[in-house]
This record gives sequence, C-alpha cells and structure tokens, in this order.
Amino acid sequence: MFDILIKNATVVDGTGAPRYTADIAIKDGVIADIAPGINAEANEVIDAKGKVVTPGFIDYHSHSDDSFIYGTDAYNFLEQGVTTQITGHCGSGPVPYYDGLLDDSKRFLSPEQWQVVRDFCEDFKTFTDHVRTMKTGTNMAFYAAQGSIRGHVMGFRPDAPTADEMKQMEDLMAQAMECGFLGFSTGLVYAPSVYAGTEELVNIARVAARYGGSYTSHVRGEGRPLIQSIEEAIEIGRRTGIPVVISHLKVQGKQIEGLSEKALEVIEKANREGIYVRADQYPFTAGSAPLVSQIPPKYLTEGVAVLMDKLADPDLRERIRYSVFHEYDEFESGFFQAGYEGCLIVESARTPEHVGKTLAQLGEEWGCDGLDAACRLLRENKGFVQGVYFSQNESDMLRIISHPYVMGGSDWSDYPEHFARDKVAGGHPRGTGTFTRRIEILRDKNLRTMEETIYSMTGLPAEVSRLPGIGILKPGNRADICVLDYDNVRCNADFTHPFKKNSGIDLVLVGGAVAVRDGEATGVKNGVFLHR
Repeated sequence: MFDILIKNATVVDGTGAPRYTADIAIKDGVIADIAPGINAEANEVIDAKGKVVTPGFIDYHSHSDDSFIYGTDAYNFLEQGVTTQITGHCGSGPVPYYDGLLDDSKRFLSPEQWQVVRDFCEDFKTFTDHVRTMKTGTNMAFYAAQGSIRGHVMGFRPDAPTADEMKQMEDLMAQAMECGFLGFSTGLVYAPSVYAGTEELVNIARVAARYGGSYTSHVRGEGRPLIQSIEEAIEIGRRTGIPVVISHLKVQGKQIEGLSEKALEVIEKANREGIYVRADQYPFTAGSAPLVSQIPPKYLTEGVAVLMDKLADPDLRERIRYSVFHEYDEFESGFFQAGYEGCLIVESARTPEHVGKTLAQLGEEWGCDGLDAACRLLRENKGFVQGVYFSQNESDMLRIISHPYVMGGSDWSDYPEHFARDKVAGGHPRGTGTFTRRIEILRDKNLRTMEETIYSMTGLPAEVSRLPGIGILKPGNRADICVLDYDNVRCNADFTHPFKKNSGIDLVLVGGAVAVRDGEATGVKNGVFLHR
C-alpha cells in the first residue's frame, strides 16, 4: 500500500524533457513509482487530471538562515511551491558568530533564549549539529557566509588578513565543507564581506573547491561596475576551478538600461571557456537590502553599533552625503540609484509607524533631506531597518529571466509570523510570489516553454547545488512535489499588499507530507537538512 497516489498527472519532471501523462506513487517520503495506470491502494488518492505535477521548486537564493532558527514554518515559500531553500547568501549569515552579529534578535528573545542561539551559532559544527535536530517547513541547504567568517576572525577591520588570519578563515571554510555546506558566498557591497580582496577570496575558494563546493557572489557592483564585478567572480572560478553563481543578477540604474546584454555575454563566454557560471534572479524591478548597507562601507569599519552613535554628527552625515552623490564610482548606493523617493521602508521594528513610507516622505515630515532621514531612522532602530529600492529596468529583468543559465531565487526569508493577506506594506512581493511571478512572466510573454520554465526552478538548481534526490521526479528521489494549475498560476502580491496569496498552487508535498492543500499551508514541518 502506498501513502499517496497521484493519478492522471501531466508530469513535467524537471529535466526539461517533454511532459507526459502518468501516475505517481509515494511511500515513506520518496517517489516509489511513476507509470501510467498504477492500480494500487493508497492512504490518499489525489486526482490531478487537468493539473501539472512538477518537482518542488528550489529557491537558489534564500536568506532564511537568519530566520528559520527561530522556528518559522516557511509558509510564504511553501505557498509558492518551494520545497527546498538554498540559503547563506550575500556573505552574511548567523554563523560563525562574532560580536554584534545576532544583536537584532535580542529584541524578541529572552536572554536565556538568545544565549542558546548564540552558542549553537558559534561555528559550523555546532550549527549543523543543531540544525539536524530541527524540523523545518522546507528542506534547507547552506552556503558558508564569507562575511561572517571574516567578521569572526577580523571583525570589521578593512585591511588585508595576516597569514595567521588567512589560515583561520581557510580552516573555518574547511569546517563548513566537512559539515556538508555547499560552498561559500560573498556580499561584496556589505561590511565586513566587502573588505576582502580578490586574492583573499581565491584562497577561500581553493578550500571550497577542494571539497567540490561552489562560489555564489553578490558582486561588487550591480550598476556601472557590473561587468568588471562579474568578471572578478569569473576570475575566481578561472583560477580555482570552482563553479560560480552570480547572485540576483540585475542591472541597477535607470540610466544604464541594456547592460544586461553585455553581462549575459560575459557569462556565456566564460562557459565556452570551460568555467561553469550560472546566475539566480528575482522577477521584480525593485531590490531590497538593509538600509545601513546603502551607506558607503568605508564608514562601517568599526561596525554598525559604533556608526549609529557617530551618525549624530552633522559633519559625518555631510561626508556620507558627498560620498553617495559624488563618489559613486567607489560605491553605488541605493540612495543614488533610486533617489530618496524610490527608497521605501519595509521594516523598522522599533518605529513601525514609518513602514510604508519613502525616505523622501520621511524627510518632508521631519524637515530634512532623505539622507538625514535615513540616518535618523537608523539611529532610532539601532541600525536594523530594511528598505526596498526601485532602481531597475523591466527590459533588463526580462532579458535575464529568459536566459537558460538563470535560476529562480527570492532573495528573501521565512516570515516570522503569518501576516494578514491584506496587510499594507511591511514586505516585498518576492517573499510571497517569486516563483509564481516567474511562471507568470515566462508563460504570458512566451519567453520559455513550460518544460524550460520548470527546469529553471528544479533541475537546474539541483544540478548547480549538486544536491542529490531533489529537483527531478523519478523513483527513489524525495517526494518533494508541486501540483499546480499551470495556466492560472498568478502572483497576487505587490508592493502595497506584499502578503497576498498566490493563485494556481494547489498542493505541495515535502518528503511525502502535505505541506500545502488548496493553496494554504497546513503547518506541517517535514523539511530536512540537505548536504552534499
């Protein structure tokens, strides 16, 4: 007897091969059989006639390593069909711990709870030992965050590491790989990751490559410096043999529309030369990042907490203002790329009344410009504010999303609570609808076939991550499965209502357990830690 039998399915198996009609039998959390006309008893029979059945989607760029440790259920990912999150991106993550890394969590954890989290985030072994004991909404796989490694060894010092410090960072990278991490990530616009030079990254990449890992990078610039920034990541791949993933590939800056064509040409050329390069992307024209990251990193060398005190100094704010608008060849801030009217506040826990306002609006309320408004808001929230920045072009987004080397990635995290569907502001629609929006765009604009679209969210990320047992529907693989009404899949979330429920995602299984039924998360946590 099977646990679940899915009948009359139009199977799109995640390989890119043509769809076919079959039944899918599930037993003990894995796919037991796929064949026409399976006649057997099952605890539950699901009639999928008229529906498309695919592997569960793999989010190649999640930031839930900073949230799932607090017991979230990943409902916002499950309800868009995601069954696996690959996280630890942009050089930032909760492990290995360094001073200040987990300070924001002190506002909702007791001192005793905070100490427990701080202890298991001490290093990669204590972290993975803890994760193995957890039940999670989706499967979780991790990159080691180079910025956290650097912070653990060097704090926010911007200088090059000594030989001993380099050895400590290499040893931490090796520990991560031995614990099953996928490789390492950088966030080369965020302190302290940004302070690493190419040679330092090459040394870390050699360690990860030795274990069969990969390198994923938020490159040094996504505006005018985009091409040379991608080329740096490719050069690390060239010198070490490590596969490279360009994080959330985009073009920031209305005035440089079309640069995506050159960026994709550079990636294609590298692949022709034998350097494995892929990219992930979210299908929206506004990005999101901590507000403090829009301050040029040369002002963050003593850490966020120290900067918050210093922002009271009007002379320092004037120097920051000059850097943002005159030294953009050194660092391109969202303040410059989007303008204050294009910088939307989506999280400020200590001053929630400011959520949903732009920096321009706050400046008008407070009688100051947007830079002073940003600094005041940061100080009131001890540095923990999240912004959304409207600085991209639709033509570049469409060119990138349709490329065969580009995977889906939300660049978001598990929501800490179940928000009302009609709640105004407070998030980004990519947190709820990255994968439904991806289907909607590729389908409605006839950019990719159904099989190619599903492959970009299943088989391709499984190939890049080298994780076994996911991303393809075949006997023996995990029963991570999505049943959808493909023609009617819709992302209903937007920047005003970022928590609206998707349409067309009917049923989601994680390890053979029903995690979404009739489009609603069931609360089931059946995800596991996935490792190489």
